[in-house]
Amino acid sequence: MQQLPLNIRLDQEVNFASYLIGKNHFLIDFLTHLKLDASELVFLWGEQGCGKSHLLQALGNRFSEVAFLPLQEPGLAPAMVDGMEQFSVVCIDDIQVIVGHKDWEEAIFHLYNRVKDRHGLLIITAELPPAELDIQLADLKSRLTAMTVFKVQPLSDNDKQVLLQQKAAAKGLALGSEVAQFMLSRSSRDLNHLMKALDELDTASLISQRKITVPFVKDVLGL
Repeated sequence: MQQLPLNIRLDQEVNFASYLIGKNHFLIDFLTHLKLDASELVFLWGEQGCGKSHLLQALGNRFSEVAFLPLQEPGLAPAMVDGMEQFSVVCIDDIQVIVGHKDWEEAIFHLYNRVKDRHGLLIITAELPPAELDIQLADLKSRLTAMTVFKVQPLSDNDKQVLLQQKAAAKGLALGSEVAQFMLSRSSRDLNHLMKALDELDTASLISQRKITVPFVKDVLGL
């Protein structure tokens, strides 16, 4: 059973095996050994596209009762956190989105306390460490800074190339090293951007029945 706001669903194919670890060996070891009775409060931070959402979903897919709140989604309201503490695992993605919003900060503060009182597992992500978030509610900031904090290390360009080729292969696409290197050198290195670009290439390749070459990438992505 999973409680998810609106029509949001965890991607059941996302797991730790499909995460390119890079320099995050210790973090992955920690997350894969978390237990429901551990009463852990964990804060993950790192730049956009470093894989924080992937890790949250992978963790959520390990357990049967998960409350998952991706704060980047439009149309969310603070009342959505009510009752989330009843779930064994509570995942809140991109908390920086609600910084400065009094109603949201108070809602997250009270949820934190309820999860802790029930000895639950709470994982929060952000693009900055808790000490650098401009949180107005002092009690919430103190709670977040007291969590077990990890920085999610970004992937190197070589790692991103490997990931691009792995994702392409999973789609049945042949993405050569020259093409992958060209994409990294000519477009944004943000992983979300790269994955969207790969989806575009996949669709265009199916429609045109063409192989993915450097000229094809230039044409489709406008590089």
